[in-house]
Amino acid sequence: MKHTNRVKNIINFIELLTIPSGKGEGQKFKLLPFQKEFINDVYGPVDKDNKRIVRRAILSMGRKNGKTMLSACLALVHLWGPERTTNAECYVCANDREQAGILFRYCAQIVRADPEIASSIKIVDSTKTMIAFDTGSIFRAVSAEAGTKFGLNPNFVAFDELAQARNRDLYDAFDTSFGAREEPLFLIISTQSNDPQHPLSTLIDDGLRKLDPSIVCHLYAIPDESDDSLIYTDKKLWKVANPALGKFRSLSEMKIAATRAQRMPSFESAFKNLNCNMRVNAESPLIPRSEWLACKGDACINPGDEVYLGLDLSGKTDLTALVAITTGEQDQVKAWFWKPEASLDEHEKRDRVPYFVWKQQGHIETTPGRAVQYDWVAQRLAEITRDYNVVGMAYDRWRIDDLLNAMGKVDLECYVDGKDEPRAGALRLVPWGQGYKEMAPAVDALEEAILQRRFIHDGHPVLTWMASNAISISDPAGNRKIDRSKTRFRIDGIIATAMAIGLKSRDLKSPPQPSVYEGLSIDGIMSRMTL
Repeated sequence: MKHTNRVKNIINFIELLTIPSGKGEGQKFKLLPFQKEFINDVYGPVDKDNKRIVRRAILSMGRKNGKTMLSACLALVHLWGPERTTNAECYVCANDREQAGILFRYCAQIVRADPEIASSIKIVDSTKTMIAFDTGSIFRAVSAEAGTKFGLNPNFVAFDELAQARNRDLYDAFDTSFGAREEPLFLIISTQSNDPQHPLSTLIDDGLRKLDPSIVCHLYAIPDESDDSLIYTDKKLWKVANPALGKFRSLSEMKIAATRAQRMPSFESAFKNLNCNMRVNAESPLIPRSEWLACKGDACINPGDEVYLGLDLSGKTDLTALVAITTGEQDQVKAWFWKPEASLDEHEKRDRVPYFVWKQQGHIETTPGRAVQYDWVAQRLAEITRDYNVVGMAYDRWRIDDLLNAMGKVDLECYVDGKDEPRAGALRLVPWGQGYKEMAPAVDALEEAILQRRFIHDGHPVLTWMASNAISISDPAGNRKIDRSKTRFRIDGIIATAMAIGLKSRDLKSPPQPSVYEGLSIDGIMSRMTL
């Protein structure tokens, strides 16, 4: 690989620094090819004015591959090295004070190990700050607990392990602070998050598309579709997610972790996420991400098509989900979500998902105020039942009386299956319990449709997020249901999907009885009513 002079200067500077602790202590750093390639792709491209093009750089790989070392060295490149400028501000970010302290100590150790650099930089341990005498530039390690970061004017920011951030406040504070600098750089070095809507996941997905030359993303991860048996045994596969394996990433430790995960299922997800850099849940998901992605396609539901609906009403402030499943051999999916407008800001921070963006993109609809307006939902439901031929709607009984009252106000006729007499033209409502008795066959039907690839969704981001959150639990007989106790993430859309496909599966086994009035003229109906 041919490097520009700028890239050569950065690599040469780092390789003159001394390893302060750990493996190779006292020796000079020796960058591996993957690190040089990353530096080249970040600092090599320049515009016509010889200014660096890249503004955001993402490097994601398994743990213990030198992420902290590279963050520290690149911070010094901007503080004192070949990228230094007058009055620069350089920051390394961590999610908590302890990790920020580790980052700072490592940087300070590198400085103190080199007499020339140490004589040019003042180190203030109490505030995790360094000051370069000749340029007036500062370096500081900060954490999410350190209060507001607004008002900073950084040239360089390195975010260590963004995947572990509990919210996006620290990331957003820095991401919006680069406007006054000529060549800013936001560096993110982290293992992947298990949440597909985490800021890191969306940044990686966007960077891999290569649509923006100002973004560089290098992802080292074992593919989701890889054979499980190979994940625990294949050293070549381990190397895919651990480019430093056999160097400063210990091969023996990797073997120990793999053996433990293979022997003890409770360690499986952590091994795949932290060691293999796979985007998996810490708990076994109901729908593996690879299976969900394999079902993405052209989910085409046209006006007039026959569909089953599943409705999961929220509490007053959360999401209400409605999902349609087509009749026929394929299970094509369409989803609607409603949420109170006034709860978006608070819940975006709580759930760590971009509710405002989803609203702008039309993926969720908002109702006025701080609580779900069931009148609004009923009106939309009436419109949907006019657009599609609804065979039946399964619903959770939670707050259904409120919705039934609202449906009456908009003249949406309905009847409850098994309780009321079926009526032609009225919406068939099917109560769907959330216990094992009714959810177990629904979960089985959903899983079978996904595994058989009959299930086709359009990649709806809200439904995809919820699919990654859904965890199943079992009773002693092996029946499964979706665990509603996991309140950290929303799963309403998957509950609604399971109910809709469960109702379809039930009807295929035992078709619903038609109304005695179906097919009769008005005179015929009146004649029956007078008998």
